[in-house]
Formats: sequence, C-alpha cells, structure tokens
Amino acid sequence: MRPLRILMISALEVWALSGQGGAPSFFETLRGYGRRGHRIDIIVPTIGANHHQGTPKQAPPRIEGVTFQTFRLPSVTDAHLTLPTLVQKVDQKLRFAALFPLLASGRARREVEHDSYDLLYGYELHGVLAQRLVRRTARLPLIARFQGTVMHPYLDRPLSLPRRYEEVLALKTPADLYIMTDDGTQGDEVLRRLNPASAGKVRFWRNGLDLDAVRPPHEDEVGAARRELSLSEDEFVLVTACRLARWKRIDRAINAVALLKGRGVAAKLLIVGDGEERDALERHARSLGVSDSIVFVGSVPQPDVQRYLWAADVFLSVSELSNVGNPLLEAMQAGRCIVTIDEGDTRTLIVDDETGVLLPTGEPDAIADALVALSSDPARRERLGRAARAVAVQSFWSWEQRIDAEVDAVEELIGARSPIPADV
Repeated sequence: MRPLRILMISALEVWALSGQGGAPSFFETLRGYGRRGHRIDIIVPTIGANHHQGTPKQAPPRIEGVTFQTFRLPSVTDAHLTLPTLVQKVDQKLRFAALFPLLASGRARREVEHDSYDLLYGYELHGVLAQRLVRRTARLPLIARFQGTVMHPYLDRPLSLPRRYEEVLALKTPADLYIMTDDGTQGDEVLRRLNPASAGKVRFWRNGLDLDAVRPPHEDEVGAARRELSLSEDEFVLVTACRLARWKRIDRAINAVALLKGRGVAAKLLIVGDGEERDALERHARSLGVSDSIVFVGSVPQPDVQRYLWAADVFLSVSELSNVGNPLLEAMQAGRCIVTIDEGDTRTLIVDDETGVLLPTGEPDAIADALVALSSDPARRERLGRAARAVAVQSFWSWEQRIDAEVDAVEELIGARSPIPADV
C-alpha cells in the first residue's frame, strides 16, 4: 500500500517522565507507523498533560517518518507565583479540556487546508476532542485511540458523568476506528455502553512488550542485579513500577511494609517511577517510620527496568481500577512472583495461587498477610513466577506485532474508505 499521510493530535508528551521514563505506548505507536513507511505530522503542546511538574521541558524525540509541530498552551503558572494547589488543578483542567482542543484543532485545520492527508488520528482523550472539532470541516476518516479509561466505575452512576464530561465526550466521538487498550480498565464495555455506534469498529488489544529485553534472570544475574542496587542476597525485596499518581495507590505498599516491620519481616521496597504523588508518599513513609526500608528510585529509562525486576522477590501492583498495565506484563514476562489486587480485569491474567497472588481487597493487612507467607516460601514464589512466565510466552505480543495489527487495520480502513457523513 502507498505511504499514508496522517495528521495526529495529542495532548501528551511522548515520554511522561524525564529521559525515557513512563509508558512506552505513545513512542512505540509513532515508531511503528514510521517503520511501516507512513508519515505522521503530530500536533502537541510544548508541555503535555502528562508532564511531571518540576522536571525540565523535554524536546520531542527523533522518530523516522514523524514530524512534531509543537505549540505553547498559556497557563496561570507562567506568572511564576506560588499558587494554591486547587488553582493549579483548575488551570490544568481548563487548559487541556477546553483550551487545548480549540488551539490544536485550529492548527490542524490550517494543515488540512494547505496539505493533503489520508486520515486524522486523535491520541488519547484530548487529542480525540480536538479531532472532533477538526472533523466538522475536514471530511477525513478518524482514528480514536485510548490508552484505557477511568470511566467504568461511573457507568452506573449517571449523576457523576457530568464531572467527567471530557472523557464522556471523547468516548462518544464518532470515529471510523476505535483503538482501546486492554489494560484491565474494561474499556470495551465502556465504549459499548457510552457509544453504541462504535459497535464493529473497536479494536481491543493489550499493549506490546519488548520481548527481547525482558526475560527471567539466571541465578547469577539475580545476585548481580542486587549488588548493583546495593541489596543483600538475603533481603526480602519488593518492587513497584508505575507513575506515582494517586490512583496507583503506592501508599498501600508503604503501609504493608510498615506492617511487615511490625511482624518481624525486614522487607525492602523499591518504588520505580516518578510523578505528582512522590512528595506525599515520601512524607507518608517518614510518618510510618519506614523510610529506611523504602527506596524511591525515580524515573528509570525503559531498558533499565528489567534490572529492578530481576532483583525482586515479589512484584507488587496495588492500583485502583486495574493492575494490567505494562509493568505487570513485564513482571510476568520476567517470571516474577506477583501480588496484586482483583480490580477491573486483572483476574484475566492473574489467577490466585496459579499465576500469582490475587487479593480481593487492597487493605494493607491483606497485602501484608500475603507477603508474610511468601517471604518464607521461596519455592512458592518460584512456582508462581514460572506460571506467570508461561502465560506471557503463550499470549503476549511484541510491540512490533501490536503496532503491525493496528497499522493493518488502518490500511484496511483506508483501502475500503467511503465518504464521511456530513452530520458528525
């Protein structure tokens, strides 16, 4: 098929954290289209909605076939004043839910007027909202891409839906193809219920993995990883890996470490990742007297995450909504023993006492009880890790396979495209 010209809009930075920290989904999507010979012009803000405040502004990465068009979003923080947290949150909300779609769609319309494109692509909800405005004048096919959703708990609470108006409006946007990440947040059901017209147009896929870079360690590699991280061979090591956002509930892991200490289990918790909750989590650890048992590693380039997985006796994922993000997939691929919470569709991968420990509740006592049992049972940890690895080998995609499936679907759509209706 001939190379496609794609006009993409996203309010996100490619890497959410410094360096190559954060979810790789955006980067792999862009790189995958370029690898297949397609060209993407992407409109993004200089500072994205996922930017971790306090870190330097990052230049977009160089990706073959991808041209970044950046623009600045005005903010009340430009005045360099000390502002209340509530004011900063309102500013963030207004800039990305209202101002960003208007400014980004205006730039996109000018691009469409002066150049020829084959399709529009909205990456995540604010990008989809912007493309919704572009489609009022540009009669081009639209791809709506979502990295999961927070909306499932609100489906049966209609009075709460107006508070999530931007998510609802984005999910209801008429599109020719919907790509929803299967991250355990039940996005397929959310689309089905909020947007019945999406039926037959949804691709519900898990993220890919760098399968060559994530594998189980040999015994000597475990020892080497621990020495590099200044961990002793006999320490009971727990690892979490995620953006430090409130819904990730890392406080649950810290509380569990405090309970373990009280029960005579000396655990070391490595918290890999950074984010807006880090300061609060560090204060919480100090208040419980476990700062010496917890290491805030910070943002780690994606290729280096494996070292922390190798050092771990247990990988902890204790989020709300879902725990089937890429860190859990990588832990399974690395053959680690997993303790997690039965939220969302987590149970589709983690079966209790078969492929990990699946807890019915995120209460710290329940987490601590599971960890106490595992701390003295290395044979069980090994058994659970082997079973998790077997599932990963059987069912996980590489990033190349995942993006190829998406590009194939888009090429099929464009090859069979029909006129866009006038009432979108």
